[in-house]
Amino acid sequence: MAEHDPDGGLVAAMARGETWALDDLYARHGRRLLAYLAGLLDDRQLAEEVLQDVMLAAWRGAAGFRGESRVTTWLLAIARRQALGALRRRAAAVVPLDEDAPKDDSGVFKRIERQASQDAVRAALEYLPADQRETLELIFYHELSGAEAAGVLGVPEGTVKSRLNRAKTTLRRLLRLKEVGHES
Repeated sequence: MAEHDPDGGLVAAMARGETWALDDLYARHGRRLLAYLAGLLDDRQLAEEVLQDVMLAAWRGAAGFRGESRVTTWLLAIARRQALGALRRRAAAVVPLDEDAPKDDSGVFKRIERQASQDAVRAALEYLPADQRETLELIFYHELSGAEAAGVLGVPEGTVKSRLNRAKTTLRRLLRLKEVGHES
């Protein structure tokens, strides 16, 4: 199993047919998966439907999980496959991150400032090609390693690195342009 993954025991329990383990896995990862799916599908209701398909696929596939990756990576890969299937069926477009980011209570001004910064990044993300945007999301929002993101995306790790580099360069340029535009 991938370096002491606390969720590995849940998948093993699911493989034994223990439904409480699926409930626990959903409680631990449901919000993150929903945000990822909503970002891919641009349709919150469809994302919720696909999330149910993801959890069903995880339940059915639990016995086949070999532990070669973290459970999070496995779930995101399932989510991506399910979302791509839904996109093919509905011919939908890929979009940026979901608006349900956790809130911080460190003060009203800091929250407003942070929200403005997050809004600027979300707006800039819309200008990235879908493959670069998805790569950034997997690395930074879902905290996957380059190798794990490559596994989810089904591309070589070098492709992830180059997409990430291009995306960061473009985002920096876009955010600088936005700052200059606000100062004038």
